[in-house]
Amino acid sequence: MITDELRKYVHDARTSGKSPEEIARDLLVSGWQEADVMQVIQELRQSEQTSKPQKRQARLLAQPAVTLVLAVIVILLGGTSAYLWNDRLDLADTNSQKVRDFYAQLAQSQIAFTDAGEMVFPDEQKFLTKKAEYIESKTSFIEADLRTMSITLYENGIAIRAVDILTKGKEKSWWETPTGDYKVLGKSATAYSSIGNVWMPYSIQFYGNYFIHGWPYHDDGTPVPKGYSGGCIRLATDDARIVFDFVKVGTPVLVLDNYKEYTSGALTLNATDLAPPVVNARSVLIVDLASGETILEKQAEEPLSIASLTKLMTAVVAHEVIYLGRPIKVTSNMLASVSQIFYPTVGGRYIGLDLLYPLLMQSSNDAANVLAGFLGEKTFVYNMNAKASSLEMSDTRFADASGMSAENISTAHDLTKLLQYIYYKRPFLFDISKGVVFENVGLIQLGDTISITNLKNVNEFIGNPDLIGVKNGETTAARQTMATVWKIHTVQGDVPVAIIVLGSEDRKRDTETLLNWLKTNFAVL
Repeated sequence: MITDELRKYVHDARTSGKSPEEIARDLLVSGWQEADVMQVIQELRQSEQTSKPQKRQARLLAQPAVTLVLAVIVILLGGTSAYLWNDRLDLADTNSQKVRDFYAQLAQSQIAFTDAGEMVFPDEQKFLTKKAEYIESKTSFIEADLRTMSITLYENGIAIRAVDILTKGKEKSWWETPTGDYKVLGKSATAYSSIGNVWMPYSIQFYGNYFIHGWPYHDDGTPVPKGYSGGCIRLATDDARIVFDFVKVGTPVLVLDNYKEYTSGALTLNATDLAPPVVNARSVLIVDLASGETILEKQAEEPLSIASLTKLMTAVVAHEVIYLGRPIKVTSNMLASVSQIFYPTVGGRYIGLDLLYPLLMQSSNDAANVLAGFLGEKTFVYNMNAKASSLEMSDTRFADASGMSAENISTAHDLTKLLQYIYYKRPFLFDISKGVVFENVGLIQLGDTISITNLKNVNEFIGNPDLIGVKNGETTAARQTMATVWKIHTVQGDVPVAIIVLGSEDRKRDTETLLNWLKTNFAVL
């Protein structure tokens, strides 16, 4: 909907010297609808053509370029992610009633896998190899080493300056600082957090909700206390300005943390002649998530419909691209036609954090659709596929956020990579699948829009103390599916083991059979 507020922003931005292309880009990045942006830009051009008829031909020739730019921006923002800052210098007028949640292009994470299937975040050797490539090609880039808590600026491949990192996100928290190979997506000298209500000077966005910036402060100039950040890399403000002035959009950003040795036990055979378990599932896989070792597999490389196992990726993407405290108004076209336990009210408003509970506890298609509605389903599904690609899930393709479509395809091996990612980087999603209630997440209060404690959990094995995480699914095309992660006790320590069954007639029985087979044939406590 085109409002006077929108028109005023366009007028003021044009008066300040911004081009129509720049205005269109800013509006799309800010979350405005493409149709509204195109219409208001068209109005702007028509107004300028009327006021300057002598330039009519030139402007008409330029108009197709605007359409092309808009189209390109829409493609780029297919990977749109929600984040929590806005530039008050440009957008204060448009946010006079409330702070608007802004969007930024989501950089695909660079989680790596070794040849043995072990996951690293990222592989230190891969990081060093990429760094060597940048140096050899005389590329200008920045290196954020969270091990030494320092940022080094490289100009044409040569280190020219280093500054200290003061804080980062807490490991294994909701906002752990992501590691990998990224690029600068945007810069703002005066960014503002709409969650913490603090200024973040000299902000540089490098991935989703994550920034490099100076020390944040309140409106009265009071700096925030020391401690872990919300995932961003915090510098002294003077140092942040040095980095800010050095980088431009597109500058590579390498982020490395300690190579985490996730200590665990070891699975040791106690039988010499293993009889295969009898299960009717079409595809089966048992994997040690710590080592990446395959313990048992059956047609684990076959692409199959996965039904609501899709919602595991829905949850990951929702967490990474949506501000979970933001409410969304439910429309009738978001709701599924099939019977469900959780019924969102048309016209009701729900926050993203609350919606994760019916999504993972009740496999709610409505919750999946409403979460996708934050960005629009096409954009949301685009992000799901982009995330799958970044995790090297090469035989996976998502068609919707709910898993209802038979075109939601994956393999048991690919799903293991997703389970590994959740286990090591987003473990709270497994907690939600079991019904663990978080009192709050940062400043977001759980249960404000959905009564979480009244939700019935339809996942199997709930209450089993060894269950780490679970998700089930069922459609006509997929039959029954299930992905579980278990804590297997050994003398050397606990081992996280994933059991996946696809195309099953009885997912619970097949999973129990596989779990019992594992415990019978390996030395476990």
